[in-house]
Amino acid sequence: MVGGLKAVIRTLVTLLLATSNLAAMANWAPTAAHPHVWIDLRGTVVLDAKGQVTAIEQEWLFDPFYTIFATEGLSGAEDALTSLARENLGNLRSHDYFTEVRADGAKAPLGTVSVFESELRGGRLWMRFVVPLVTAIDPTKRVLTYAVFDPTYYIEILHLEDYVVAFRGAGASDCSGYIVPPSPSTEAVMLAQAMDRDAAPDNMLGGIFAERVEVSCR
Repeated sequence: MVGGLKAVIRTLVTLLLATSNLAAMANWAPTAAHPHVWIDLRGTVVLDAKGQVTAIEQEWLFDPFYTIFATEGLSGAEDALTSLARENLGNLRSHDYFTEVRADGAKAPLGTVSVFESELRGGRLWMRFVVPLVTAIDPTKRVLTYAVFDPTYYIEILHLEDYVVAFRGAGASDCSGYIVPPSPSTEAVMLAQAMDRDAAPDNMLGGIFAERVEVSCR
């Protein structure tokens, strides 16, 4: 699913995948080491008519093992997957949907997701949703970055290899997104390897392994 530095990081923390779902994060991991679930990410920066950033649209493609567990007993019908997505997003609301947006270094408040959909793609659970910003941000006047990560690193969320961040809306052609790869220290990798599901969550770990997107518009 991923290559280069992403594959190296993933190899260092390889383990058996989780057998749970997003509604029970504390019980995802039956074995030691983090992460336990993997998500391939696509991101789209949404612009309004004035060219201001109003949302971050995301597509999550879950790993096959998580997909098998999460969809066990479901018919695979659209309404069943939509209900699953609604439950997962409801649980993620208090965690800002694992999304962190910053303008000039300050964390931007996020609204509630109301636009979402879910289906199976190639035997893997796929979910698309739009995370709105409470206040629009002018990317030509402020330094805008965003990252998508689980603070505890139970879940690893990385962009698909060679993915180019997309933009939609007024002035989209004048914008670009640079994905800054994570650069965890040896100590951080060892800590991730040593963590097990019964350990107290380390809410700093996920940020160390997170990709960050630098948005630039002219």
